[in-house]
Amino acid sequence: MIRTFKSKDNVQAVEFVDFASIQNIIQLTGMGLTVDFSQSGSLRSITLKNGATTLVAIPGQFVYKTNTGTVGVCNYEYLEENFEEVTETE
Repeated sequence: MIRTFKSKDNVQAVEFVDFASIQNIIQLTGMGLTVDFSQSGSLRSITLKNGATTLVAIPGQFVYKTNTGTVGVCNYEYLEENFEEVTETE
């Protein structure tokens, strides 16, 4: 699920939880993505690439995109401290 937060900027964010969340991250960012697995086969991280920009997210972090097109990785606490969540509930 893509979650929406607001301040002066609008920020959309997807929590990287598991393999299923990767499609939403690609949809949100439009960036190429590689997946890193541990030797035991568990999901360790994803790496997003777009030209010279490279971002790494580990499970539990959020990948976000601002209304100006900036893409980044953060923890939920960053979103909570800097934005008001305005995600519509179903």
